[in-house]
Amino acid sequence: MAAIKRTLPAPPELQSRWAAVLEEAGRRPEILALVDRFPEERSLTVPFADIDGADTSLADALLDRPDEVIAAGQRALAELLPIAGPEAAELRLRVTGLPSTVHRPIRDLRETDLNHLIAIDGIVRRVTEVRPQIRDAVFQCVACRTEFHEPQDEASMTFREPLECPESQGGCGKPQGRTRFRLLPEKSGYVDAQRIEIQENPELLRHGAHPQGLSVMLTEDLTGQVLPGNRVIVNGVLKSFQRAAASGRGVVIRSTTFDVLLLGNSVEFKQQEYDEIEITPEEERLFLGFRGDPTIVDKIVMSLAPSIRGMEEEKEAVALQLFGGIEKQHPDGVRVRGDIHVLFVGDPGVAKTQLLRYVAAVAPRGIYTSGKGATAAGLTAAAVKDDFAGGRWVLEAGMLVLADGGMAVIDELDKMSPEDRSAMHETLEHGQVSIAKAGITSTLNARCPVLAAANPKWGRFTSDRTIAEQIDLPPTLLSRFDVIFSIRDQPNQERDRRLANGILVSHREGESRVYSTSDSVGTQEAPFPPELLKKYIAYAKRSVRPVLSEAALQVLSDYYVRVRAQGEEPNAPVPITARQLEALVRLSEAAAKARLSSEVTVDDAQRAVGIMQNFLRRVAMTEGGKLDVDLVQSGVSHSQRERQEIVLRVMRELQEGPDQTFTIEQFLEACDRAGVPPAKAEAHLQSLRNQGEVYETRPNRWQLVRF
Repeated sequence: MAAIKRTLPAPPELQSRWAAVLEEAGRRPEILALVDRFPEERSLTVPFADIDGADTSLADALLDRPDEVIAAGQRALAELLPIAGPEAAELRLRVTGLPSTVHRPIRDLRETDLNHLIAIDGIVRRVTEVRPQIRDAVFQCVACRTEFHEPQDEASMTFREPLECPESQGGCGKPQGRTRFRLLPEKSGYVDAQRIEIQENPELLRHGAHPQGLSVMLTEDLTGQVLPGNRVIVNGVLKSFQRAAASGRGVVIRSTTFDVLLLGNSVEFKQQEYDEIEITPEEERLFLGFRGDPTIVDKIVMSLAPSIRGMEEEKEAVALQLFGGIEKQHPDGVRVRGDIHVLFVGDPGVAKTQLLRYVAAVAPRGIYTSGKGATAAGLTAAAVKDDFAGGRWVLEAGMLVLADGGMAVIDELDKMSPEDRSAMHETLEHGQVSIAKAGITSTLNARCPVLAAANPKWGRFTSDRTIAEQIDLPPTLLSRFDVIFSIRDQPNQERDRRLANGILVSHREGESRVYSTSDSVGTQEAPFPPELLKKYIAYAKRSVRPVLSEAALQVLSDYYVRVRAQGEEPNAPVPITARQLEALVRLSEAAAKARLSSEVTVDDAQRAVGIMQNFLRRVAMTEGGKLDVDLVQSGVSHSQRERQEIVLRVMRELQEGPDQTFTIEQFLEACDRAGVPPAKAEAHLQSLRNQGEVYETRPNRWQLVRF
């Protein structure tokens, strides 16, 4: 953008040229419609392409000197409308669709951009409340009782007071030291104002770069439209303002470094999914060539962290998670999510973190965080008080809100505090974050799949306890995940040799790339390079919405009914619920979407069934070889509930004696007669003691609280 300002035509000529542009651009119907909606609506939106097509020099002047040119356009608009008087001055001209030459990354803003019309593409991080901002302050001189106007600077955060009683407005001319000025709020002019902070899109940042933000001032009809997490393009004029701070002696110190603020002219919401990812026609033709390829999902699995050997079953689930299912909105307003949530619980050293970081890099709009440093406010949303809003409360988006429409990757989920983990429940099930604090009640979108990883409760899986007992996460949170994989590091000579060879070969290839100057170093390449895979996922999610075929429906129905039939036996646990059926639908739709197919076929349904069987076999299998989904959804298996009922019955029978207490020896002997092994009985006793259901009245004398 040129730093030299062009000479503008005189205001009357600018106004006439604007009138010609509005006529030539075919805006007459919209102008007439604006008359009917006035004064509820006061703005006319004009695409920049229409201005450029009608008057190129006017379009160039608009980019270089937007304040003067837009003011002339608003006067031209007032002339075209049959509106007179002060109300005509309230008409606004909004310009959208600015050319790519004036789209500026926030970190590349420089002094040459000041006072120019630019476009900023990013994600809304913080939003203040809508409050009145004074534009035309009316003061009264105490000495002469004259009322006069003092215009305020909309870009400044400070209130400007008069230095003298202006003689030009009929005043006495006395300076501030010889008289006082009283503000007349009821006669002053106000506009609605809202301050937001727009942040760089996280997926476009260089690795390790801190996302930069820019404050934006929205006024009048632009206020109240955006929420944290919205992806927008804000068109406006970049202004600078000087901050002032008071020293300890009451002296105002002004800095030589100025802050910047964007005065918003228009806001464009992202309508197309992942439109920040550019896909060339050649890449689109390449993607369409994969349509109908039955091996495409396997190729994507091979492309996910190819240096990590093994974990094919886990990678297959993650591959389908990247594509996701279809969100449904029922006529009664009930929303059914299409996002697929996946959880890995594994021993140390199985490359969980490396896989998660790779997925966050290839997922469109992927954001990675570790549970060690994540808080409830950092994950969901928070109402905070800071200087950004002048000390008022501000609604600030967390990670899951910023990942709306993308993917959230959370490592070390088990290291988060219980309060922080509980904040995720609503997001996982409904894709929303509700916040009610300091008078701010709002619901923000957080429609993103969650890929999480955690370690076993005691650091490593053991064989003497069930998998469910070793996952240190609440059952209410576990039940929200569609697929849970337990990854155990068990010695196996054949598998270990294959894994060791793969790791050592990858190390040798890495050394060769460091020390060799040849471009041909390296052997096996992934079918999809990371950047191409990201574009393929974005293209599939943007353009494909598959529908379940009758044959696929039958496969899913047959599997669900067949597995549920195991629960019809006497005293049998519930093997599967409707939640798993919905997960099967999402996985099937994701498999079809990965193939760019508009129909979910039998193969897609069978692939989903295979993933579900693997998940249930690892996590929901009882010691007797039966499926019990309560291990995941409630944390207590059917057999555990039965044993607990027997233990409670034994305790009640033992307390029927005159002493109404029992000893450990009596309890274990009675449980053994009832079919509960002593180790299990002792574990139940300890659990009931921790819950406060049983206590020791005196040494080795126990009693139930509720007899």
